[in-house]
Amino acid sequence: MSLKYGKRIFPFVVCLVFGCIIGGYSDTPLPLFSLLVATSAFVFFGMELAVYLLLIALPFSFRYILPGRFEIQTPTEPLLGMLVVVYCGKKILDRALRKDKPENTFPFFTPLCFYVLVTFLSVINTPDLFGTLKGALRATVYMLFSVIVHAVVQNRTALKRFFIASFPSAAVAVIWTVIVLIYHIDAWQWTSAYRSAPFTNYSVYGAFTAIFFLVCLSRLLFDNSGYDRVLWTAWFLCFGVGLLMCFSRGVWLSVIVAIGFMLLQLGKGVTHKKILFIGAASFILLVCLNLPGIYNILVERVTSAVDLSYASNRARLLRWGQAFVMFSESPILGKGYGAFAMLYEEDVALVGSYTAQYQLGAHSEYLQVMAELGIVGLGVWIWLNFAFLHYGFRALKTLGDGFYRAVVIGLMAAEISLMVHFIVNNLLNGDAIGIPFWGIYGLLPAVVQMANREKTSSETEDNV
Repeated sequence: MSLKYGKRIFPFVVCLVFGCIIGGYSDTPLPLFSLLVATSAFVFFGMELAVYLLLIALPFSFRYILPGRFEIQTPTEPLLGMLVVVYCGKKILDRALRKDKPENTFPFFTPLCFYVLVTFLSVINTPDLFGTLKGALRATVYMLFSVIVHAVVQNRTALKRFFIASFPSAAVAVIWTVIVLIYHIDAWQWTSAYRSAPFTNYSVYGAFTAIFFLVCLSRLLFDNSGYDRVLWTAWFLCFGVGLLMCFSRGVWLSVIVAIGFMLLQLGKGVTHKKILFIGAASFILLVCLNLPGIYNILVERVTSAVDLSYASNRARLLRWGQAFVMFSESPILGKGYGAFAMLYEEDVALVGSYTAQYQLGAHSEYLQVMAELGIVGLGVWIWLNFAFLHYGFRALKTLGDGFYRAVVIGLMAAEISLMVHFIVNNLLNGDAIGIPFWGIYGLLPAVVQMANREKTSSETEDNV
């Protein structure tokens, strides 16, 4: 019992100690060093608890910059780094002791390893060896989060804890942001309105909110089993309102495509109540669009997507063009991971005096991968995405109506929304989107394997 209560208290002790240190020594590297020491002890104390704490802290992480071109997203990246180190250490130890292999292997391990390899091979052409190696190592840590999630979530209890850790903190962050946006309603459509919010801009905020919105929608549409529908409806309304406050065209497009995918799955488990639910949601959306001033702003936003005189459109086209130029110069392995930010400079005469506060991106994950990792990296990146979708669609053919089917559809819809959004934005190198993307990448096969185990166990019991 003492160990059980110790595990509950330990995270709060870590947060308290780190808070005191960073308050007294915020101008030195000591806070980061203290955080790493405390984090390593905590992860060794309980890897599963560390994953849950990572999910709780995710929306509220903050950028911590050190001298010597080092920056870290605190506390998610230290937690994530220690999780990867501990997990790899345990795997090496298990292999040394020749323990039995786990029954449920990670199905995407091969394409993931190839992508990690290509990321490091891109140093061949990089203009900054240290910068590319640092970025490749950071990207690898994010990718391996998928393996950790798959290893941790191996039963329904762990899956429930995963959702409990994710949804409340995400809801708090979204509600906080909505309040900030309402307070800055005059600048609602600009990034400056997010200065006091947990998110840096509307693209990150919208993509993050859409993930939870789609999972909630899938649960309400496809899960006929017994669960707290009032609570899940509250989650859905929370993230739905949050999504309505987003002003990103990329988010709008990605959510529409993801909902279209979900509508195609309505052949199984659909009821008249669910159809009415969709109609009610559409009616609410139409009402919101007819609020004073909203309709004109949205029409202007949509029509500006094809307006070449629009500054953000010119900036996006310039970055896309630069990505193709970089690819043409190094078409096999690209210019090196992170090289786009090193080589690209905005033309003030074309995009105005505003420049990005942090590193520049190609405004497209696919074009950035093509420019930085070449045709080899782009091929492996497409392989990663295709493997996920193929695995999910194949699972949907065998899963019956109920909880697991709803979760799988929700996870696929969330990942599809990100894949579509990545066409016009590059968000994967930030923790607010990178951790959910790779987490879902590992969570989907864990849920499918969980469902298959329960189905096999049930069939065995029936035969007996």
